[in-house]
Amino acid sequence: MNSIFFNNDDFLYAMLQRNLVYNYNFINYSNKIIDGNNIDYKHPDGWVYEDKGANSKIGFDPESNSCIIIKSRSTDVMTFKQTINEFPRWKDLICSKKVSACAIIANVGSLDCEITFSIYDGMNTSSVSAFFKSKEHKEINIVLDVASNASTLVISIQSSSTDAVIYIRKIFANLGSVALENLPCIVEGTIGERKQYMSTDVPPAMELSLCNASTELPMTYTRLNSFLNGKFGKGTNGYSLLPDMRGYFSRAWDNKAKIDTDATKRTPLGQGKVSGDNVGTVELDQFKEHDHELQFDLTGQIPAGPSAAMPSINRMMTSNTVKNGGTETRSKNISELYTIKWA
Repeated sequence: MNSIFFNNDDFLYAMLQRNLVYNYNFINYSNKIIDGNNIDYKHPDGWVYEDKGANSKIGFDPESNSCIIIKSRSTDVMTFKQTINEFPRWKDLICSKKVSACAIIANVGSLDCEITFSIYDGMNTSSVSAFFKSKEHKEINIVLDVASNASTLVISIQSSSTDAVIYIRKIFANLGSVALENLPCIVEGTIGERKQYMSTDVPPAMELSLCNASTELPMTYTRLNSFLNGKFGKGTNGYSLLPDMRGYFSRAWDNKAKIDTDATKRTPLGQGKVSGDNVGTVELDQFKEHDHELQFDLTGQIPAGPSAAMPSINRMMTSNTVKNGGTETRSKNISELYTIKWA
């Protein structure tokens, strides 16, 4: 552990703060893929993982509750990061303040490795590079005096050590001289959560409207982009498109229950690639197949005056029922604003 000294006032100040890191203990993996007993966890929500080398992988170890990173066999730099200033009016809270961060990391591989833990505000960087022997674990602490004109606040772990197997247990950060683990998160609730409102058409500051044409997320919404992960398509800059939910009702995922009898025929929403019996797919409106019974008697006769009687039904002709109804099939409803949480 690297040594940082603090007093009781430092503790008291830090206890009044919030954890700036979302999903700091890697509970949420919304993009994981379950195939029988096999689970490919992918990256944790809110985080961005980059390693261009071969055989790299990120996932989760349920026994140690750690994010697993298997470094590629090349010397390319692996980066695991989160932009922790993504919330409204962040400059009022963070600029010209001291931010402390802590990472609890283990090298569980058979090879020694070097890991760098950093925090960057667009102007200045505070970082510690630590050498890990095989099977060694450490707690790394860093402190940054955030610039008055800071443009971002990014916390990251990097390594260029080939074939390293890194377990990251937790990463947390807050205002003050000491980083405390058990603080409430600056994000209340879950990023990517959908909400709805019936008395306003203006989304709250921490949410984005889903009742507009689909647009690409700006580059300053990396935590939401990590959650969406291009599920509804990506824009020209490579960031996720927001889904366009205008005019749609919601329906619970069928998940092989066969209550939604056409679940396997569901189509992608927008420019998405996911179809079939999956969350976020679309079904168009339709009537259930049915008959309209017409009661008549072919044996009935219509008197024809001096001529012979005539059949009451002409089976060589067709007729339609009288049109009735409006322009769509719908239930009684109330129009609401749908939003998605980004902070």
